[in-house]
Amino acid sequence: MNKIIKTSLMLLCGIFVMAACSDDRDDNPTIKVPTEFKLETPSFASSQVNLNNAAQFNLAWEKPDFGYFAKVNYTLEVSNTGKFTASLADEEADLDGKVVADYAEVPTIFPLNKATITNDDLALAVVQVGHWEKPEQLPATQKVYVRVKATLPNVASLHSNVVEFTVIPKYVKLPPKITDCYLTGSEYGWGGTWKSLTPVKGTTGKQGKGVPTFWMMAYFKAGEEFKFAPKPAWENDFGAANATINDHAGASPSDAGGNIKVGKAGWYLVVVTNNGENRTVSFEKPEVYLQGATNGGDWSCKAENRFTIPPTADGEFVSPAFVQSGEIRMCVKLKDFDWWKSEFLVNKAGDIVYRGEGNDPEKITVTAGQRCYLNFSTGKGSYK
Repeated sequence: MNKIIKTSLMLLCGIFVMAACSDDRDDNPTIKVPTEFKLETPSFASSQVNLNNAAQFNLAWEKPDFGYFAKVNYTLEVSNTGKFTASLADEEADLDGKVVADYAEVPTIFPLNKATITNDDLALAVVQVGHWEKPEQLPATQKVYVRVKATLPNVASLHSNVVEFTVIPKYVKLPPKITDCYLTGSEYGWGGTWKSLTPVKGTTGKQGKGVPTFWMMAYFKAGEEFKFAPKPAWENDFGAANATINDHAGASPSDAGGNIKVGKAGWYLVVVTNNGENRTVSFEKPEVYLQGATNGGDWSCKAENRFTIPPTADGEFVSPAFVQSGEIRMCVKLKDFDWWKSEFLVNKAGDIVYRGEGNDPEKITVTAGQRCYLNFSTGKGSYK
């Protein structure tokens, strides 16, 4: 018995030793979370830089120590104040107009611990942060502050020290605000017809806040292919090859040579965002809701106030019976937006009219016991 116990103990000790050796192997490192790394001061920082003359800038920095050879993504952040409290992306995503950016990212992601950027790259960031829309708004000189953000996906991100230098600004025209979105595809003669999407209230135009966002209710056939564009023309168009595709409704979209191809036929609420650089196309459930007086005074998009969804392209969405007479209000509900920013109604002529960037819709009064019928394929509707 004693021999058996001794032998077992020896085996256990051997297992622990092997486990300890296994834990210390180079292919099983301990991930560190560094708190700092150094951006080197470039030679051009010692003198005033004229962005109208300079061609490009070289920057280098040390690699953060994550404990092993990590694939780190690096981005450059440019500020006119050195505060780095709110990014241009934060400002674009703020719907209340309260965020004012004091830094912007150069859009290029650098895989190595060095970067070469052009004078236009730097000038655009400086102009964006300065919110200068005209050349005459530029100051004679401007302090510029640059730092590097290092990101190890799903693990950590951190920033380098800040390098300061002075520039003579160069005016770079800001990208135009995107105000429209159109769809064309295999069912529309690939450009023969462009179908307009509806903007979400408050996201487009000169007063728009956040990322320009658009929506449409559409029936897609299985195998149907399409793309989007900010104008009804083949310019800056995008599809599966240059947009992020989200499927929250079982559409089974795929990439068909850069086009978006639908795998399962049916009705879908399609939501598109486009800030000129990043685009998303999301397939959502085709849910329409009654609001306010006609459902008894509720404004929260409850399931009992939801329209039925037809199985065919020529079918009608049908509301629950109106519980009381009053002003008709209805909407699709989009994540992160108030319901009225995506509302619509059927006007007296029987047309579905979308609010978009417009003001309050016309007042239409309906009678208790009636229902609303919507045919999104024809753009027509009724109350009966």
